[in-house]
Amino acid sequence: MRRVETEEELSLDKIIESGQCFRPLCLSSGLYRFIKGREILYIRPERGEREFRVSCSREKWERIWAEYFDLRRSYRKLLQGIPEEDSYLRRAEAFGRGIRVLRQDPFEVLISFIISQRKSIPAIRGCIEKLSACCGRSVRTPYEEEPVFLFPSPESIAALSEEELRKLGLGYRAPYLRDAAERTLRGELSVERLSALPTERLCEELLRTRGVGRKVADCVLLFGYGRTERAPIDVWIRRTIEERYLGEDPFPSLPEPGILQQYLFYYAIFHREEFGR
Repeated sequence: MRRVETEEELSLDKIIESGQCFRPLCLSSGLYRFIKGREILYIRPERGEREFRVSCSREKWERIWAEYFDLRRSYRKLLQGIPEEDSYLRRAEAFGRGIRVLRQDPFEVLISFIISQRKSIPAIRGCIEKLSACCGRSVRTPYEEEPVFLFPSPESIAALSEEELRKLGLGYRAPYLRDAAERTLRGELSVERLSALPTERLCEELLRTRGVGRKVADCVLLFGYGRTERAPIDVWIRRTIEERYLGEDPFPSLPEPGILQQYLFYYAIFHREEFGR
């Protein structure tokens, strides 16, 4: 494995627990596994959160994984833009330091967040793993005894019946997954086409997909297309706005609100007692 360094903190544990991704995990060997498309990365922290050993070549680290972990953006500079008077966000940033907003595969993000509705994070992960094992390509690696299943292609999801999808624990979401896969195959959700659209137009296209509301669309915009101006509003962010910002949405006045939303979300789920939960 090759040694790499990052200029800013990269906390693999916080990223995995931050609710933006559902397939990365820490293996019993101490290695962390991340998957993007057909690429699989095994990564081990060495000292702190800036030195790592990785399973890929240096060229792939720079070309694929630096973008995936958003390492070319200075979060340190961004976080200096938090208003002095916003002590709550400053506390959340300090607690979540090391989080990066991953640049994931847009189709995987779309399917994952359609699945995520009204499910806990462990349940979401379970459904996605079942779906991947059902129709994703299996890959053998030297780092695990069992094969790794890549995320299914639109073709393989569209080939499943609604009944087969329901048997994977997807329930009423089954037709939504088929619709997303079929729209992708028809070119309506082509990543190349959608990437060229302005954010509002891209959002409109996503909202035409069955089962996609504003929150899911914003998650796809942020985690799949890197539109950091969009901050998804889930139940924890809504509670944060109501109880910590007296009902006034702070995001329109913040720099890169999608990134800062992740710190507020991560802080909230680990400080549920502050919300009476």
